Amino acid sequence: MNDQYDCLNKAQLSFEYLHTNSTTHTFLFGALAELVDNSKDAGAKNLNIYTCKDPCLRGGFYLAFLDDGCGMNYDDVFNVIVFGKSAKRHNLDSNQIGQYGNGLKSGAMRISNDLILFTKKDNIGTCLFLSRTFHQEEHISQIICPMPCFNLINQQPIKNIDQQQSNGRYTYIYDKNKYELEIYLITKYSPFKTMNDLFKQFNLIKSSSGTLIILFNLKLSDNGESEFNIKIDPYDILIDSKNRRNLLDNDDDDNNNNSIPLEYRSFRSYISILYYEPRMRIIIQGQRVITKKLSYTLYKPRQYQFKSTRFKTYSEQEIKKYEQELLLLEERIREVDSQVYHIQQHIEITISINERIHLRKLQIHATELKDIANRLRNNLIKKRMEMNTIKTLTFIFGLNIQNRIADGIFIYNCGRLIKMYEKFGQSNKKTLYCRGVIGIVDIPSIILEPTHNKQSFADEKEYHFLLKNMGVYMRQYWTDTGIEHYVKEFWETYGYRDDQLDRPPSNDPEAVKRRQVAIPMLIQCDKCLKWRRLPYNSNTKSLTQIQLESWQCSDNTDVLNNTCSANEKLDIIPEGELKQKSQVISGKNRTSSQEILPSTRSLENNKRISNAEISSTTINTNSKVSIHSSIIPSSSDISQKRSQPSSRSLSIKTTKSKKKPKRFNSKQSIKSKSKFHYVSSSDDEDEEESSVSITQQTRNQTSVRSSSHSNIQQTSLTDSVTSTNYVYLIDDDNTDIKSNVYLTPPTIGARVSAMYQGARRSGKVLSVNDKRGIFKMRFDEFPTSEFDYSFSYKSSAWSYIDTSSSSTDPTITSIETIVSEPEPLFTITKKFQALIKFMLPPDWKLTDEQISLMSYDDLSQFDIVTFMQSYREKMTKIVEQHKTDEAHWRTSVQHLQIEVTKLLNLSGMSIPIDCSMEDFEEYIQHYITQAGKSP
Repeated sequence: MNDQYDCLNKAQLSFEYLHTNSTTHTFLFGALAELVDNSKDAGAKNLNIYTCKDPCLRGGFYLAFLDDGCGMNYDDVFNVIVFGKSAKRHNLDSNQIGQYGNGLKSGAMRISNDLILFTKKDNIGTCLFLSRTFHQEEHISQIICPMPCFNLINQQPIKNIDQQQSNGRYTYIYDKNKYELEIYLITKYSPFKTMNDLFKQFNLIKSSSGTLIILFNLKLSDNGESEFNIKIDPYDILIDSKNRRNLLDNDDDDNNNNSIPLEYRSFRSYISILYYEPRMRIIIQGQRVITKKLSYTLYKPRQYQFKSTRFKTYSEQEIKKYEQELLLLEERIREVDSQVYHIQQHIEITISINERIHLRKLQIHATELKDIANRLRNNLIKKRMEMNTIKTLTFIFGLNIQNRIADGIFIYNCGRLIKMYEKFGQSNKKTLYCRGVIGIVDIPSIILEPTHNKQSFADEKEYHFLLKNMGVYMRQYWTDTGIEHYVKEFWETYGYRDDQLDRPPSNDPEAVKRRQVAIPMLIQCDKCLKWRRLPYNSNTKSLTQIQLESWQCSDNTDVLNNTCSANEKLDIIPEGELKQKSQVISGKNRTSSQEILPSTRSLENNKRISNAEISSTTINTNSKVSIHSSIIPSSSDISQKRSQPSSRSLSIKTTKSKKKPKRFNSKQSIKSKSKFHYVSSSDDEDEEESSVSITQQTRNQTSVRSSSHSNIQQTSLTDSVTSTNYVYLIDDDNTDIKSNVYLTPPTIGARVSAMYQGARRSGKVLSVNDKRGIFKMRFDEFPTSEFDYSFSYKSSAWSYIDTSSSSTDPTITSIETIVSEPEPLFTITKKFQALIKFMLPPDWKLTDEQISLMSYDDLSQFDIVTFMQSYREKMTKIVEQHKTDEAHWRTSVQHLQIEVTKLLNLSGMSIPIDCSMEDFEEYIQHYITQAGKSP
């Protein structure tokens, strides 16, 4: 500032602003993440976050952040206390997270009242002390920050003289009185009471450069305890439930704490997903954080390219800001140039040393201003070009089979997490539609600008536009996965056997094994920080926490990737495409049950159909069954079966149809010896199927034998795939009517077959429940209790295998009879072994010889599901790798063709650059022939 303006009033920063500025952070972990971001921007490879107990401090401990980044000199530390100034903002490197010059102050003051910073660079140590306690006790309204500077070699203050400060910077100038006052305030109001204590903190920075930030006198909650809990888990920093208010909609009830994602409660879990590309070794409370590359922890991941020209708000604001800054800079440059020109004219008259020094300072200052102006011009050109270009974002979706309840959208900005678990696209939390799906997107700053606290986005309108489109793509992904028609069975495969969606998966060893096989572990080397995929091996025990922390490439069993020099090889995420019809479909089919279930369900009985029945309908889609039979068992057959209530309702599902059911023609009637009519039935509350039941009214034997005519209400079959609702009866006069036949209830031990996990499987009945109208069966392929499954008597998903188990009445015809000549067991075994050896994955735990030696018992216990999953995944990877290699070589060949064409054209051979490969070969062959003919 020029001297002539010193007499004018200046704006001042009040001490109260420290508190006001800190209130922007409503999420405590978000405030701590500001300090982590500074370490990442400083290029730190290691960050150690720890607490140290001190009963003299409020909260009983202080919180420290120690990194090995580039450190700061005195000029950089001075800029720290300049609110709103950041050198990163004018940097063309878009990977910098900090842009506002405010995160350190706002984050630190949200967590604590006081901050002390130790930084080291070129053996020069600088200390910064920012204390609200000091201001309160000294009744100071303006912000004062002691900032001594030391020579770390001799542990003495830097004693520079004025002649050494001719470069025009804010480099530290030693003043004895100032230095002693700074040391007095630091030792009085900080935890470090002597100079020896201060230099001990500098000595903690073992690398050549780095920074240590200590927060003390922490904020307290209503109960007088610190907002952070370090007692429950000594290796983590937790947030108590009372300090998680307003984070989630269901956070009001303490009973719902289990449904709150761990990242909202555990700082270790939050840090593990904080960055899209984790490349920093972070230690919390002495234990390394096992970071996650989130997109590679999902099952069946798929990526979609989203393009839009709508995101312009941020670019427009930046362009206006750069234009204003550039105008001001150009004005200052003209002023400084005029001063330089004026002094240069007078130097010819006088040779005063002071004037020459002043001239040198002005010339340096003018050069710096011109450098800043050039950077602004480059940024301005870049912003103008970016504003009108098509913005492309990559949406990645996948299924979280490790923890289904932890689903939603994760939004990163420049690789830093802004929003997590955003619920969009899942229209109903109580259905399985899109349940367990995680969406991920990393947004550059040119598209959306984050707020100052990095917990949301400045332009809410464009942010909701982004969420809306991610919801559309999420529904497309749900369709692409192909599990919507057997979604319940899919989740049961991985241990989700409860209908309550907020339950964690089963810890059954078989379910855990399937989850591990589906997604092999992705781990980061502790030495080179490269990611490696570990193949699943059932003979190897899971890695312990200590092994995970210290794992290095040399520990890898994969010989191709067991050195740090090997390139990082990650799986290729297949690409998907948004189908235009998906938006229309997604608008109509909000839930999986709505896509599959009938539309004529009563609002009062709005329940879901079992997914086993859903699977069964796919088989009967194209089959037209016309059965001429009677469903009325004879009295002798009934007496042979177990005792059952005479009023048992045999139910079948209602159907969904866009068309209105046709009314029954009153002219159609049928002679019957027993009277039937439609009545509504109410199932047990545990049953999730709404149905219409047919109740047989048999008052006595006489009424059954009496000849009477009864009208039977008929409705036409609809187009629905799941239509099994309409039953047509025939009398003893053998009047034929086409019908869908349901079977009599089975008995314990009966042999039946049923749809399970997308295939029809045989088994036997274990138990029956007449009250609920269900039975439980065990499958021959899965002879353990965890795979037992219950079916309704009325379900069309099951049928008898042995006709002797059903009614023996000659008028009864089974809807499906399985008759086959049994093949010798030895032949079946050999075929099965040959099939396994043919499909054997390269890294499977068994060899061809071991498979040949397997006994019948070994083969019966062979995990075919895991085997097929591994085979499918390996084949998918091979195909995708071949596609990638083919595209790579095609590009290389095309590039080589262009280069060769250019060289040949320079030598006088005329070959079009855009010719095809076949034409190129003909040109080359022609010139070779011509060259051979020439003498």
